[in-house]
Amino acid sequence: MLWNLYSACFDLVAGLAPYQDMLDEVVTALDLRPGMRVLDAGCGTGALEARLAQRHPEVEVVAVDASPAMLARARRRSWSAGPRFVEGDIDDFLASDKGRFDRVVSVNLLWALAEPRRTIEHMADCLVPGGRMVHTIPRWRFRFDVIVVRHLRRARGVPAFLRAVGLLPALAVAGMINLVLVLRVLATAWRDRSRWQADGLARLFSRPGLEPVAIRPTYAGQGFLIECNKKS
Repeated sequence: MLWNLYSACFDLVAGLAPYQDMLDEVVTALDLRPGMRVLDAGCGTGALEARLAQRHPEVEVVAVDASPAMLARARRRSWSAGPRFVEGDIDDFLASDKGRFDRVVSVNLLWALAEPRRTIEHMADCLVPGGRMVHTIPRWRFRFDVIVVRHLRRARGVPAFLRAVGLLPALAVAGMINLVLVLRVLATAWRDRSRWQADGLARLFSRPGLEPVAIRPTYAGQGFLIECNKKS
């Protein structure tokens, strides 16, 4: 229910300059080539799909999300030859889909998973040898105000700045919903903060068959970008 509610203001968050920069970093890290098959786990309203359709229309994208409201917004975007959107739990999808993917990507999904290690293992299993995973996740001490300030600084001219300021009330609502979602996760995993910290993420991705993980800051320093390859 909360994710469906969040969908109403999610595109505002995805439109912020630091979020857009993060999407650019994700697309670059994916290192895509024509004919590749890509799985986007937790696609939301399709912000990454829009980027991929613009820059890499020659790749096949399967986008999965558990929120019907998020997917409804994603499907309403203009697609010339769009991705295949699938509604459902990502673990259930990975268990049922018999295909293989050259790339697996998620943007700020891992923090919300009940058992991230299990999901990462499923994702690694569905990768072709030599395939790559790219994920982003907020840091433990995430500060939404830093994201907003960085966005305001990028506004060019008075009209653009005023428009950005006018979005602040809606962004505040989005931040409150996001906080409630985080608290729900913490209620079941209070002592385990590994998914929000660099060293914990390195342990989450440590498994046979995966190359050493590269973890670096993204999202105006408020998140991590994780890359790892499956051994050939």
